[in-house]
This record gives sequence, C-alpha cells and structure tokens, in this order.
Amino acid sequence: MALSVCLVLIIIVARLIFVQGVDSSQYTSMAQSEVDATVPINRLRGAIYSSSGSVLAMSVIRQDVIADPFQISDPTAEALKLAPVLGVSEADLAALMSEHSGYAVLARQVTTAEANRIAAMNLAGITFQPVQARIYPAGSLGQSFLGRVGYDGQGVSGLEYQYNGLLSGKSGTEVLAEAPGGIQMPGPAKIDHRASGGYGLELTIDEPLQYLAEKALESEVVASHAQSGSAILMNVRTGAILAMANVVAGPAGSAVPAQENLAATAVYEPGSVFKIVTFGTSLQDGVITPNTTFIVPDQKIYDGWLYHDAWTHPPQPMTATQIIAQSSNIGTIHIAHLLGSQRLAAAVTNFGFGLPTGLHYPGASPGLIRPLSQWSPTTIDSLPIGQVDAVTALQILDAMNAVANGGVLVHPRLVQAEVLPDGELRPVKPLPSRRIISATAASELRGMLEQVVNYGTGTKAVIPGYTVAGKTGTANIASTTGPGYAPGAYSATFAGFAPEQDPAFSAIVVLMHPVPIYGGSVSAPVFAKLMAYALAQFHVPPIAPASGRSVGQNG
Repeated sequence: MALSVCLVLIIIVARLIFVQGVDSSQYTSMAQSEVDATVPINRLRGAIYSSSGSVLAMSVIRQDVIADPFQISDPTAEALKLAPVLGVSEADLAALMSEHSGYAVLARQVTTAEANRIAAMNLAGITFQPVQARIYPAGSLGQSFLGRVGYDGQGVSGLEYQYNGLLSGKSGTEVLAEAPGGIQMPGPAKIDHRASGGYGLELTIDEPLQYLAEKALESEVVASHAQSGSAILMNVRTGAILAMANVVAGPAGSAVPAQENLAATAVYEPGSVFKIVTFGTSLQDGVITPNTTFIVPDQKIYDGWLYHDAWTHPPQPMTATQIIAQSSNIGTIHIAHLLGSQRLAAAVTNFGFGLPTGLHYPGASPGLIRPLSQWSPTTIDSLPIGQVDAVTALQILDAMNAVANGGVLVHPRLVQAEVLPDGELRPVKPLPSRRIISATAASELRGMLEQVVNYGTGTKAVIPGYTVAGKTGTANIASTTGPGYAPGAYSATFAGFAPEQDPAFSAIVVLMHPVPIYGGSVSAPVFAKLMAYALAQFHVPPIAPASGRSVGQNG
C-alpha cells in the first residue's frame, strides 16, 4: 500500500515538473490567448493636393452609429430623440432598433459633433464605431479624374483607384488584453504588425485654371445644348496637365461634373483636327511645303464614294497652308494620296494614336485604330480627314502639343510628386519623350496652324495681343443602334497652343452633340477663354506676329 502511494506521488511530482518547466510556455500561451484580442491599426488615407498645395481630397475620422436592439427596451422613444440628429425618419430608426439582432447600423459616417450630441443623450444600446471618411474641401472640383473611395476606404475609380496602394498605406495590428465581455483590461497594447501611413499625391493641376475650365465648359454645354464636354490645358514643355475638365448635361438645362474622365476614356471620330497627322508627316517627308499649290475642287468621287468640302466652290488653286486653314477635305485627301497608305498608317502610330498616352489612367483608351492590313479602299480618303478611326481628346492634345513642342512628344502628367507622411515631396520622374517630326516640319506646321486662327475656320480662338495656332474639327458621331452615323449628331473640337512662336500652353476643347455643330463656333471660344487666363496667370508676355508669317494667305 505504501509503495502504491509513493508511486502516485512520484507521478504527480513528475507531471508538475513537466508542466511547470518543460511545457510551461505552451500553457502560458494558452492562458494568454484567453485574454488577448488582436485589433487592427488603421492609418488615415493620404491626401491629394493641387500643384499649389491646396487639398483636393483628404480623409477624416467619422463615427458609425450602432444599435444593440437587445439592450433597447423602448425603440420608439429612442428613435424620437435620434431622428433630428441623424436626419433619418423615426419609423425607420424604430424598425432598425426593433430587429432581432445585436448589431444594427443606424447611420454611417456622422461627424464628431453629431456623435457627441448623441452620446450626451445616454441612450441604452447606442454605441459608436470610428471609420474613415473621404472628403473633398474643394467640392466637386476635379471630381471626374480624382475618382471615388468606397466605404471600405479603398479607391474604386480614378486617381483614387490608380494610386490606391500608395494612398491607403498598410494597416497594422496590436494586441490588447480583454476581460470576458470585451472590456479592455489595464496595461499597454503590444504592436503585432506595424502600420505604415498612406502617402499623399501632389498633382500638376492648377486650382484656379481647373475651376475656370469647369465653369467655362459648363456654360458652353448649356448654351449649345451639348450632351457633354471635355477640356484639357497642358504645359507644352513638360506635359503637365494644369486643367482637366469633364461635364455632362444635367437636369432642367443645367450642366454638372461628369463622373468619368471622358477626356482620357471616351473615344470619338475627331474630324479635321486629325489633319495635323497628314500635314506634319508630309512636311517632314518633303511631300509638300507650306506654299505647295494644288487645284482643289469642292467634291470628288473616290472608289464610288462622294467626298466634299464644307463649302461650295469651283476648282481653285490653294496652297497647302490655305488647304489646312480652310479645312479643305479634298485638298487634304489629295496630299494623303501623295504621302501613300504605308507612310500615313505609320504616321498615325508615330503621333501616338493606338498607343497608351503614358498617363496610365484607369480605363484610358489607346483609341480604336484600324491596322493597315484591314484598310478598305477608301480608308486613305477617310482617315486623313478624321474619320474611320476613333481616338481620345487627350491623344489629340498630345499630338498637337508635340507640334507646339518642336516635334517632340512628351507624355502627359497628372501627378508630379508623392507626399511622404512627414511632408517631404518625392518628385515623380517623367517618362522619356520622343521626337515624331523634325523641328523644321513642326515650325512650318505651327505657322500654317496660325493661319487657321488668323483667317481660317478658327477665328474665334483669337486672343488679343497673342499669336494663336490651332485646328478645328467637326465630325459625325457614330450610331449606337446600328452601323453608320447618328442623324444630326456631331462632335466639335478645337485644339491649339499659344504663343505660336514660343508656345507655353496647349489646350483642347471637345463638345458632343452641340448646336451649332462646328468646332470653330462652339469649342474655339472656350479654348480662347481658358488659354487667355493661363497666359495671364503665368505672366507669359504677348508676342507680336512675325513679319512674313501669313504663308499661303489669299490677297
């Protein structure tokens, strides 16, 4: 008997030694897990700034109002007190607080002041949950390209989506000691995984120019009864986008900010503004000079299809400058035939059409460009005058900006720096530029495009005291219900730059379904207003026209 008792004691002692010594860490961990609770550490999403440092988008802490219906004995009475603060009907609140659930969201993202008012009521079963809310101090300014943030704090469109990883940072976790029932116990929290704060973005956008672009575009959309409009203004040398506006027709004859960056995502047949591809390449290859003269009729049949100019005239001599200034389709087609299909197809790609712009904006289109192998017999007639293929407003501006920039294409930029959590700016390196036509060809084409504004189709783009160059475009809009074009539907474009001799800024304005339909009538005035403001704001001095630059002008 004594031997049995000794054996039992030996076994118990051995087990105690094993538990307290050899296996103690396992049991300590098990005990700790009963009181430890891992909770997330969130950092505020980074802000988005204009080029001058004004905040366009930022995150703040808000409160979700939560009800535990199991703790609420009188839902109607509590709903009566909460309704005026939350802006929710008493009936809806009472229904939520009567659910057979321990968790019901009464309101999302209320302000701290509103949460404090509710907390002061000491209502049973009402608690708060802190959440991040994205706010826009400048209102709807830049809304179409800034994009949106979802309730989960993640970017769902626009720059918010494109730079989501940078802006949102990385969440961490910490471990807290909790008693049964979820009550936090005294003692410091232990960091499990450190959080890294979200970076900010400093854009190239100039806030006053952006405001003017949106308001001028809204006014013209209303005045011309257009369905939508886009406008971009760019720094010629750097490709920095100083303004990028998109608006759509609203209710009762109004215009409102578009929810999408149409200038980068929507494709359309550009019409005669596309003629810069044919003329720029023809000058580059020596096919024409600004003074090369052709006999130009007002209409001609190509492969069974009738093409015509926008105005009636007898066959007449026209220089290449007059052809582009007056936007003669027949003259342009004749020059394209001299250039040839292969060189024209290569020129379209060379000018950036069918390729990404380098902005890498979410949903941006490279355009719908038909490869040479799929050309029909009339593609060489339709393509030079801006039909057949579809492009974006941003691509047209990139091409026009290259002409202004001495034949060098620079990629457009919307973001110029990352803003580190400590406020330091980290500049974003621009993409390499590339030459598309010679400096000589670009200079000649600039002079020809000046005549478009001086006496051609773009006279409403004139800015007193400055030399302005540009090109109009008016084109049919493709039908959405079948092949061909929608009856009576047109797009109107004006793209150009100033001052012509030493360009500082380039810009484009596109209106869809305007009345009147011509780019020179509805888009050119908006261009002039935006360009004049930019030239004045950045103190670009007026430059008098150089003598002898009226190349090819009649009389």
